[in-house]
Amino acid sequence: MTRIQGVEDSRIPVTGWAVILSFVLVSLSFGGEIDSIIRAAPGHEAYPEAGALILLDRKTQIVDKNNSTTLDRYLVVKIFEDRGRDELGEITQRFNKDGQTVEVLQACTHRPDGSIAKPEARAISEVSAPEVGSAMAYTNAMLKVVSFPALEPGAIIEYHVRVKPKKSKREDGFSGVVTFGGFDPALKREFTLVVPKGVEFRYDLSQPGVAPVVESLKSQVSYTWTASNTPQMFREPAMPDIERLVPVLSYSSYRDWKQVATKLRKEFDKGRVASPLVKKLSDSLAVGKSEADAARAIYLFVTQKVRNVWLDYGDAGYETHKTPDILNWKYGDCRDKNRLLICLLAAQGITATPMVLNTTVDVTASVPSPDAFDWLVTMATVDGTPMLFDPFAEYRMYGSIPDDDAGVDALVLDSTNTQLTRSPQSSGDWAATTAVLALEMNGNVSGTVNTSTRGCYDNSLREAWRDRTPTDRKRALAQTASSIKTGAQIDTFWFSDLGDLTKPAASGFFFTAPRYAVTQKGELSLQVPTPAVIGEALFWLTSSARRTNPVETRPARRWDYTCNIKLPRGVKVDILPESVAVYGAGVSGLGGWTRTADGVSFHYSVRLTKTDYSVGEFTGLKAAADALSRPQLREVYFLK
Repeated sequence: MTRIQGVEDSRIPVTGWAVILSFVLVSLSFGGEIDSIIRAAPGHEAYPEAGALILLDRKTQIVDKNNSTTLDRYLVVKIFEDRGRDELGEITQRFNKDGQTVEVLQACTHRPDGSIAKPEARAISEVSAPEVGSAMAYTNAMLKVVSFPALEPGAIIEYHVRVKPKKSKREDGFSGVVTFGGFDPALKREFTLVVPKGVEFRYDLSQPGVAPVVESLKSQVSYTWTASNTPQMFREPAMPDIERLVPVLSYSSYRDWKQVATKLRKEFDKGRVASPLVKKLSDSLAVGKSEADAARAIYLFVTQKVRNVWLDYGDAGYETHKTPDILNWKYGDCRDKNRLLICLLAAQGITATPMVLNTTVDVTASVPSPDAFDWLVTMATVDGTPMLFDPFAEYRMYGSIPDDDAGVDALVLDSTNTQLTRSPQSSGDWAATTAVLALEMNGNVSGTVNTSTRGCYDNSLREAWRDRTPTDRKRALAQTASSIKTGAQIDTFWFSDLGDLTKPAASGFFFTAPRYAVTQKGELSLQVPTPAVIGEALFWLTSSARRTNPVETRPARRWDYTCNIKLPRGVKVDILPESVAVYGAGVSGLGGWTRTADGVSFHYSVRLTKTDYSVGEFTGLKAAADALSRPQLREVYFLK
């Protein structure tokens, strides 16, 4: 962490600030720079796997005396392929229409022949953010959209946009997070922070190698961080968020976490108002119940009866809403649903406090910042026991902790705990599937498959199956049958009440597979089937030969599969495969066969005891998965 103070402390009259800000913004005009950028732009052969190349991504954040900020962004991109055109041919800028304005200063396409195409007036528009399209209370969350014309291989996009406040308002401080990397390669990524002289702030970089260049202006100081030749990142299943893989700059002028907590709590409490409607609902949900039962009923109401609006904590365009309004609308983002939950709990005397989380990366403890968090939950004390409530966890069993919320950096927004902490860890994440099969002399196989779940598997089962109609479920299970063998079918199936978050989710089905076992010269051979309504992600995560990114497998968990095969009279076991046992860093895979009184039993188990695996540890994950999925382990022979 680095603490910076401006070169000198100047007190500038209010009337002078507009002049200074204007001077800085004018200085950001780029004149003939675009010509030299285009001339020096490399060809596709230098980046054969990229759909586009970012030639320059320059962001400038200007802070005024009120800590109000203006963002200026200048972006130049060269298109190599159609996928680059599809990804970057339309550029959006998020803003809050009630408090900000967006000005597009430049938008054009430089064709390979040197001519310039500008978008039509209707190709530059303002639209509501897609996630709030059906939630009118949040339509101040807007996107400024520019659709670029005449894009073809070799064309270059030039884009310059400015986001500024409609009116400078006094803020407690300023802060931000800047990512120096992405899925497209870039020749230069640049960020400049301009602050009044004498203003102190802290900054920290998650990775070394990007130091600021400091320049003293007339009444301001600028700090510029530049990252050159940032590589292309490749998307892979279960890879960490991009912020964990590239340099990230965190900066803030907030003194400490107490000031951050106070600011965030003040914003949260703006919507907390006394409401007979909220009290009446709380009483109706809690009537005749113990404190624990009342808390559960209130939580389930907010989780299941109030629709989710997926705005991350801190997204532009948010305005505080009052709890009676949220109750009437029956929808809310993470702030509003937690505010309603806390008000309903408080009406029954149950202590509950908002807690902010960072669900993707570790928070930089030395840089206290409101921008350090991306989610909001509730910590409640029920019958003396702390409990984490996330009212967005609509598929999660009551009392368990969602994967993204568990064991991450957090800040409780109360007056006593004003230091970074960690959210509670999840526990009991496992699934057990048991198949009981009957083998006939002619090779037919039939049997029942049952799956019990807890934690992440419980959540996966509900999310995949809860909202499907019986017909949709039957069609989906038909695909499960076809994975067993062509001609196999699911005859009957069942699910527990997947809308009941108070009981574990479970499911099962009965299937038949004609001529599944192979008969030849007095011998039956069978490769044991392992169908289930949900699977273990490790098997598809390790299907590729190698990785370029780490693997994120939150949470730690266990998966068990047992298959008992009953043999017909007159058939005996001939050959059983050898058992396997693979142990690596944070992973184990065990599998094997045993003889039973009426046949054989096959069992395998996967245990992941970590949540993050390096590229080097991927080989251990793959070895465990490959050992359990190889055909030799599952092939058994019988004699007639």
